[in-house]
Amino acid sequence: MDFITIDFEIANNQLDSACSMGLVFVQNNKIIDQKYFLIQPPTLVIDPDFSKIHGLSLEDIKNSPKFDEVWNEISHHFNSENYIIAHNAQFDMSVLKNCLSTYSFNMPEFKYIDSITISTRACRGEGIGNSLKERTERFGIKLDDHHNALSDAKACAELVIKSIETKRRRSIHTYLSTFPSIPIRNFTELKTNSTFRTRKNFRKVTVSDIVATTENFDDKHPLYNKNVVFTGELITLDRRDAMQMVVNLGGKIKSGVSGATDYLVVGKQDKNVVGKSGLSSKERKAYEFIEKGKNIKILDEDDFKSIVSQTVSKEL
Repeated sequence: MDFITIDFEIANNQLDSACSMGLVFVQNNKIIDQKYFLIQPPTLVIDPDFSKIHGLSLEDIKNSPKFDEVWNEISHHFNSENYIIAHNAQFDMSVLKNCLSTYSFNMPEFKYIDSITISTRACRGEGIGNSLKERTERFGIKLDDHHNALSDAKACAELVIKSIETKRRRSIHTYLSTFPSIPIRNFTELKTNSTFRTRKNFRKVTVSDIVATTENFDDKHPLYNKNVVFTGELITLDRRDAMQMVVNLGGKIKSGVSGATDYLVVGKQDKNVVGKSGLSSKERKAYEFIEKGKNIKILDEDDFKSIVSQTVSKEL
């Protein structure tokens, strides 16, 4: 395979509650196979808010196979030979890892990539939002049944193919070679929580509430003495916890983006709040400063957790 795209839908706020999964297989820039599974989650609880999104009910999944049966059928695809790609990969990889943990499977060794970062290289500077709907519209891809796992996995595959074609590359491998800044991550290194953060359990955090709980800082750490701003909701971290991580590493939390900002951590945005573009005012302002030559680094949640986990020897 050139790559495999994956999409999950979940039944409730637990990230191991996968209730459907779509897989699409791509070879030589063509879709050659696809698989769709309805999955019975560990507990038969479907949150009405989630059901409204994907349209699945308890009746749809109560007699479906559990994840362990599904994994035994598909696990051979998740290896070092195949890239696994998802749109907003942090979510889908977190679901996969939680499901594997719940059923006591060993964690497979494979590399995954986010189609947001892939497609951004093909439409950079156009102000296109990050959502699958906005990206597929930009590339003229039909999204037949949004939030059906197979439909979204197929749209993700077509988005990657269109990105490769737009930049006139031969394959995903040459595309990634052309744009080496696209993150390629190891699944085994993914850090994830067990619950999905939604608007209804989101807590507003005041910057002044966050103070360091240590006086010992590593002044070589990438976040030491850096100005960090957050926007949007984090999926696997509590916002307060994430801010605490920053100040405990000697960083400084700021409420707004300025020319002095070093890092902007971008979570999931609510379009009812930020508008159709999916970009918050903080993110738009950061891009404006970047265009003016300011060195602001924009991080997704995975990037942020990777930086936080770095340990830098003071002897360096």
